[in-house]
Amino acid sequence: MLSSIIRMRPIALLAAWTAILYIASPAQAWNATGHRAVAAIAYARLTPIARARVDELLRHHPDYKTLLTQDAPADAAGRARAAFLAAAVWPDVIRGDPRFYDNLRDDVQSTPMLPGFPDMARHTNWHYVDETLYTPDGAIAEKQGPPNARTELERILQDISRQADDPVNPAYDLPWLLHLVGDLHQPLHTTSRFLKSQPDGDAGGNNVFIAPNTRLHAVWDDLAGTDTSDAYVTKYAEDVTREHPAPQRLDLNIKQWMKEGFALAKSDVYTFGLETGSKEHPIQLSEAYVENAKRVARARIALAGYRLAAILNEKLK
Repeated sequence: MLSSIIRMRPIALLAAWTAILYIASPAQAWNATGHRAVAAIAYARLTPIARARVDELLRHHPDYKTLLTQDAPADAAGRARAAFLAAAVWPDVIRGDPRFYDNLRDDVQSTPMLPGFPDMARHTNWHYVDETLYTPDGAIAEKQGPPNARTELERILQDISRQADDPVNPAYDLPWLLHLVGDLHQPLHTTSRFLKSQPDGDAGGNNVFIAPNTRLHAVWDDLAGTDTSDAYVTKYAEDVTREHPAPQRLDLNIKQWMKEGFALAKSDVYTFGLETGSKEHPIQLSEAYVENAKRVARARIALAGYRLAAILNEKLK
């Protein structure tokens, strides 16, 4: 299967990308719609210099000609924006891409190296950071060590200003930067809850069962909707930025973002008590809970977009 994927013609590879987009792991922190909205907000606020730099970096990404520009407009400006939005989702897509391997499995075998990539690992533990843990009933909890979303984003921020052809490979890192800024604004990617009845933790809400047939984490992932079309994403981005204008001062401290996520986990996510639900008896969230969660998500997605733009404008002068 892997060898056949590697040998695919571009059209077939594009079809594989589309399929992978829908089978990727559900624990992804905002779905593709949410990540594309964050990217759309940021791209519209880039300086001309920063925009030219990100466009150049993405043209050096090994998946640019196949995956990042799938169904992109023919004009140069539209194609560049489309690649930027697709890049924000790329780290989730590779979770289901057979060219890449799950480096966290004990029995895993690495897949063949392909040109332009520093490695072929999926790096699923880069998507979240459980350094601030919620223990409402006094359960004992253990923090997540590195690598995690914080450590990898801090590393990338040190290197992203390098030239596109630098051996450090900022072209590979740029999609991760776009993605991780979004991840760190979803409360369940900065917090896990530990209970005496669930001593191993809930994996950012992935082990909390919600009716009719989902998990708490997936509920929060999908709050921006599931329509990935450019028309929907563009309108969503415009709506949330109109509702939540950029603050005069944008806090770019990653640890502060984690504190914000932890506070929201307590005030808006785990408001249903100490229940965890089960497949047989899932938790029924109220309509008021879901509507409030949507409001929180809209504010967080807007803020993530503003902060992402500020970072890129600063780093890519």
